[in-house]
Amino acid sequence: MKKKITILADLKEKPILLDKKHVIKQNLIKKNNSNYLLLEKKFLVKNFEENKIIYQKPVLKEIKNNDLQKIFNFNSNLKKNLEVQNISKNLGGRRILKNISLKIPSGKISGLIGPNGSGKTTLFSAIIGKIYPDSGKILFNNEQIQNMPIHERSLKGISLLEQTKGLFSNMSVEDNLYSILELHIKSKEEIIKKIDKLLMYFNLNYLRNIKASKLSGGETKKIAILQRICNPVVNTLLLDEPCAALDPLSITTLKKFILELNEIGLTILIVEHNYWAIQDLCSQIFLIKDGEILVEGAPSKISNDKNAIKYYLGNNFRI
Repeated sequence: MKKKITILADLKEKPILLDKKHVIKQNLIKKNNSNYLLLEKKFLVKNFEENKIIYQKPVLKEIKNNDLQKIFNFNSNLKKNLEVQNISKNLGGRRILKNISLKIPSGKISGLIGPNGSGKTTLFSAIIGKIYPDSGKILFNNEQIQNMPIHERSLKGISLLEQTKGLFSNMSVEDNLYSILELHIKSKEEIIKKIDKLLMYFNLNYLRNIKASKLSGGETKKIAILQRICNPVVNTLLLDEPCAALDPLSITTLKKFILELNEIGLTILIVEHNYWAIQDLCSQIFLIKDGEILVEGAPSKISNDKNAIKYYLGNNFRI
């Protein structure tokens, strides 16, 4: 049976009763309309035998919405359109992509779905630069990038989180973020401040000293994404099946996290098998079948499209 402990906080609210595990993960961010109130985690343990944890007076910092983008270096000038024009690709003597075209609008969340072997991964690989198309163009802010290597596309602002890759497992969350930030920031003090802001903004400060190997699946995804946005020029994020192998609750919290990323200015493209996991996230969705775009549009259009139901969603699908 879990013990109960009382939290005595220097706030106007009444003390709250939580189990010990929940206390460690207590939400330290309070949102109020257009402002964000960040509570620094400074607490002092006293009379532990009596099951009391007494918080020191927290330091309140108010951050306006127009200051949030400064934390992440996002601004309107960094928003760039991504467009695929008539690209085709053969692999192993088989034509995987067949003259595919699509536009990813800046500042929106888009989805890419389709059955196994439809060409989703190949298209993703072509966009990020892991493979080059045999024909066609990939435009980023109206600049052709289809023949650029991965690192040059990264410098343009495109970042990828692959399904099976992410963090340095034997390093803490803080060290994982530090390892990327030190490539872009010289001052150790500034790096720590940046990590503070990232973790506190997304309410992940409780993970700071946890090794990556000890994180849950959902926590791993979130921290790995934070690693990607440590790149100061990132503006377009590609997520390869972020909901794979996650339980329903973890999927829900990850979706909230993705929406917050979008709110601060990121353009996001998600490749996902699970249509139901992303249909309420995306402004538009592309359904690929046999290397071609079968249908595209808002989730409501996909859900009601006869071909989408026949070839992907299934005849028993109901909205």
